[in-house]
Amino acid sequence: MAHIVFLRAAAADLTAGKPSLAGVPSSAPLSAAAAVIPSSPEAAVAVWRDGASPLAPLAATVVGLLSSLDVVAFVASHARGGGAEADAMRTPVGEVVPREPALVREVEPDARLIEIMDLMKQGARRVLVRKNFTEGCPINKQPFAPFYKAALKITGTPRAAATQTVSRSWSSTFGCDKYCCLTREDIVRFLINCLGALAPIPLQSISSLGAISRGYCHVDASSPAMEVVWKIPSDPRAVAVVRTNRDGSHVILGEISAHKLWKRDHVAAADAMARLSALHFATGIDENGAAPAAANGVGAGARRGEVENDIVPSPRSMRFSSRRIGFSACLASQMVPSHRENTVLTCKTTSSLAAVMAQMLAHRATHLWVVQGDDTEEAILVGMVGYMDIFNAVTSGVLVLPA
Repeated sequence: MAHIVFLRAAAADLTAGKPSLAGVPSSAPLSAAAAVIPSSPEAAVAVWRDGASPLAPLAATVVGLLSSLDVVAFVASHARGGGAEADAMRTPVGEVVPREPALVREVEPDARLIEIMDLMKQGARRVLVRKNFTEGCPINKQPFAPFYKAALKITGTPRAAATQTVSRSWSSTFGCDKYCCLTREDIVRFLINCLGALAPIPLQSISSLGAISRGYCHVDASSPAMEVVWKIPSDPRAVAVVRTNRDGSHVILGEISAHKLWKRDHVAAADAMARLSALHFATGIDENGAAPAAANGVGAGARRGEVENDIVPSPRSMRFSSRRIGFSACLASQMVPSHRENTVLTCKTTSSLAAVMAQMLAHRATHLWVVQGDDTEEAILVGMVGYMDIFNAVTSGVLVLPA
């Protein structure tokens, strides 16, 4: 039955009601990209190459994806709490975005789901499908009826008016309004509606399926949050904040990731990253209160307003808060009680693949941290599970056959 899902479902079955690819040109200021990120999937926005030929494939004009963590890390490393956040936010996006052009790929509307997932396993995070496929590429089969309604449920989040104006104007300029955009989250949302056809794989534990990535990036809880700037992995863009035990094992206390910073105030978060420890910063991401005061006595929220009014208005975002965080130096072990109010998305090695998929979709997360241990023991971090791990697990044994 699993073969039916992957070999019969096509790109056209997945793109019903899907939005266009949101992006900004590489010459746009960083503040413009930051304004689009809250309404972009997976906390990242595409960056287009300026001066690209209108005849060039759209996917070939993308130079990379800029995440919320990239924005915060860049502003924090260049401003260093000295009030230069406004200048940093004027930097052209092309100077900040990691150069990974293969992250956006294009497929025909009749491309099979297994082919799309194969591209994503190779590193693609966005897959473009032409909207007007009835003229440019007719399809010689009916949509995948049993799961077609599931595809119709794939919807994005509402956008702020300012973001819509900016994104639509650039979408028309670069021709991306002619395409629908599929993300890895869309594929997982589609698959979770096909659990019966994928059985028994979704009911097996992620440990038995080999769906746990044992390698992960981490920083010590008492280390400066700025250490994250030099440790950001390519995918998922997340760094664990840990306490190291005597035996070398890690206890996860928080995380600094693009997902956590997705809809936060980037300038205020950058100001806090330049001044706080890793655990204090991770805890501030999860609190919802007033923005922390800057070192020079000027509120980070005030500088944020200066940047917005001077460059590009951004949609309403949740403020970074360190309201309940102590600024006095203390040991990581003394920080644990305040962290327990924090929210770190974790699962266990015994969790089923279906449960992991449901948890990621419920929080629109790009990953979960995997821990080992019961409720009476200290949970030890053993790895993480992301989109690639899920795709590898559900497609094991499925071959790509000629059309």
